[in-house]
Amino acid sequence: MESIGEKLRSTREAKKLSIKDVVKDTNISPTYLEALEDEDFEKFPSETYLIGFLRSYSEYLKLNAEEIIQSYKGYKIGESVTPLEELTKPTRPSFAMIVSNLMNQYRNVVYIAGVVIAVILIFWGFRAIMVDDVDVAGGDSLETIKDEYTAKDKDKKIENIHTLQLSNDKGYVLVYKNEAVQFMVDNKEVVFLLRDITDNAVTLELFPDNRKEVIEIEQPRDISVKGSPRQILFTLKGLTENRAKIMVMLGETLIDKGAGAVTAAVDEERPASTSVIAKNKNNLKIVFEAVFIQKSFIEIYLDGNLKARGFMPAGSRERWEAVEYIQIKIGNAGGIKATINGKNYVFGTSGQVANKVITWKKDVNNPNLYHIHVKDW
Repeated sequence: MESIGEKLRSTREAKKLSIKDVVKDTNISPTYLEALEDEDFEKFPSETYLIGFLRSYSEYLKLNAEEIIQSYKGYKIGESVTPLEELTKPTRPSFAMIVSNLMNQYRNVVYIAGVVIAVILIFWGFRAIMVDDVDVAGGDSLETIKDEYTAKDKDKKIENIHTLQLSNDKGYVLVYKNEAVQFMVDNKEVVFLLRDITDNAVTLELFPDNRKEVIEIEQPRDISVKGSPRQILFTLKGLTENRAKIMVMLGETLIDKGAGAVTAAVDEERPASTSVIAKNKNNLKIVFEAVFIQKSFIEIYLDGNLKARGFMPAGSRERWEAVEYIQIKIGNAGGIKATINGKNYVFGTSGQVANKVITWKKDVNNPNLYHIHVKDW
């Protein structure tokens, strides 16, 4: 019998097609086409993308795509520790692969639709600039903050604004004097400005409080910012004449009491943040937490990258983060207790297999509002 790669190559050559011809028609990288024909499957970033490209290439050559994919899974059975029943179940292509295939088939329609969408986005962007403000820990827009800062100091201005992406509630940023940093605290955006630099400390101005805090090198400062639902720990990690390296780490949840805020009790749950207001989509974060109450098979992709695949023992706990989407396959859906951004979610009953995609969906009425969306894949 011909191997997978031999069948793909011989069919392509029988149709008198070159690799360049296939690339032009399918938009699949020549590196991946050659890897499929050479059966060099390690070159693919994940199993999902490999199967997606294999399906697209097979369909393009008018081969039976499902038969080719089953042949590949049979090839993998000899190498994999994954149970036979898991490998031989049909795998649906990822959301990204479906979109890619549709775009290849309906390129002209997609082009026209893209133009229409671009016009709509320009309209919404203009409307957002003219009407909607970023929710910066209390409602002040970045433009308002910049204008107020310039008005107070005529000879100074905010020269740049960095977006800080926090991973596991912590992040580092290199910032120059008169530059600002913007980051997310659950569903609120917080901004600080590097106002001044001395020999061993920096002065930060926090918005919308408009108050200054001095942070000495390697001396963590735990600060509560107006409107922020959590304490924020600032640590100065390094310093030069005109630049500072600052670590930002989120602390305990706060609850409002009158004009001030106090630290919440240790056993109090953090409020769910399945809806987020943000102008910059890179600030969004999906947090998936699971407690395995029964032994369960799990396969999880974070923004398209395989993170875990195998059996999880009862009693184990896991926490994963992604920016755009999480793809997850659970062999025993009733065997886990899961939360998505702090909100409980039930994937199914004991023994049931669940295949889900967790992603963001933009609100139809507010271009800056995103909601967590869970769907089948």
